[in-house]
Amino acid sequence: MDDYVQVMKDLLQEYYSTTPEGSKIEMQTSDVFKWLKGIIPDEPVSQHDVFDALTELDYKKSQKIITKRVQTVKANKSLGIQAEYEDQEVARVLVWNLYEKLED
Repeated sequence: MDDYVQVMKDLLQEYYSTTPEGSKIEMQTSDVFKWLKGIIPDEPVSQHDVFDALTELDYKKSQKIITKRVQTVKANKSLGIQAEYEDQEVARVLVWNLYEKLED
């Protein structure tokens, strides 16, 4: 299993950086785990291993606010009223901040 953990760390460092040099990608531990499952068998590694690897590599965490567009005013053509919408918070999740590495 230790070999897979090292492969996981190497892949994270190959594709992502801990510093903002490229586009910021926010992922939960489960998302990073799904990303890695394409090449690493899921039996010998777990989300705990992903968490440990991200922590050891010093990736930072942040809170992401998830919003949903909600209609606040209903349209009425006869009165000349247009529909109005606003973004309302529906959830908050903690995510890992990974930054895509710029190609050389």
